Amino acid sequence: MSKKFISLREVGRRLDIPPSTVVYYKDKFERFIPSEGGAGRRTRYPVEVLEIFRRIRKMFNDNWSTEQIEQELAFKFGVLMNDQQGDQSFDQSTSFSAMQDLAGVLSRMSDVLDNQSLFRSEIRSLRDEVAALRVEREVESAKQENVVRTLRDEVAALKRRLSSEQGGGTSIDFPPAEFLSSPLVIESGGEFLGVQGKGKHFSLKDFVQLIERKESAAVAVETSWKRQEGHWVLVVRTENGDDGREQNIVLVAKKTVTPSRNTVTEIIRLNIDGNDAPDALLLTLFRQLKTVFNG
Repeated sequence: MSKKFISLREVGRRLDIPPSTVVYYKDKFERFIPSEGGAGRRTRYPVEVLEIFRRIRKMFNDNWSTEQIEQELAFKFGVLMNDQQGDQSFDQSTSFSAMQDLAGVLSRMSDVLDNQSLFRSEIRSLRDEVAALRVEREVESAKQENVVRTLRDEVAALKRRLSSEQGGGTSIDFPPAEFLSSPLVIESGGEFLGVQGKGKHFSLKDFVQLIERKESAAVAVETSWKRQEGHWVLVVRTENGDDGREQNIVLVAKKTVTPSRNTVTEIIRLNIDGNDAPDALLLTLFRQLKTVFNG
């Protein structure tokens, strides 16, 4: 009794499955679909494959995995495959077995590539999330630095006010903002030398903040201002709680207009523990300030 054969186009027509989908099912589960003849249009399929394609279609619609579908096909249609292979010659069976193995390898490779694509997509998403968190952290850090800077300025101003009031005066004697924020310079050999930092100049305000930053649980720092003969005098007293060592610094500064018409704050005297600092020491101090300020 001769067998009846059918084409893939006829399979799609009878089962109402698009031709492209039929070809996809055939390529993906080729080792479970018996066939005869050569490649391409010469390939023929026994009419029994209708039930195989119908079962594949239902399992796909039920969201079965590729592995589950292969297991079900092997269980349901193993006998049909054995009969089909028995009708072929030994060489044909060997070739068909090799094609089955190749189809299985290709199927597994396809699954691996799909998993790799999903993995890469997850990595990109994680990288984007990390970048967003880094930007958020930098913004928050900048905000915190501004808050700390503002609080430090307020504490310094309060200390200066309390120091002035404890000196017996009823009014606050404090330099104007312009005097504190002008470039801080020294005069050497007829030239005015200052410190230029990252986009700004070093000012008397910066100098005071450097001193006040030394304050800690072990070191106490007191600062006060007074007006003397048209100049501003900054008095700094530090005391080390560990060894009781004290240091007194007196800085005298005045407002100066340079030949290039720039308004600056000039240090005209620096006294440390009763000793006036020579010009060489001031030059060394400004070189050190430049290193700190640009760091």
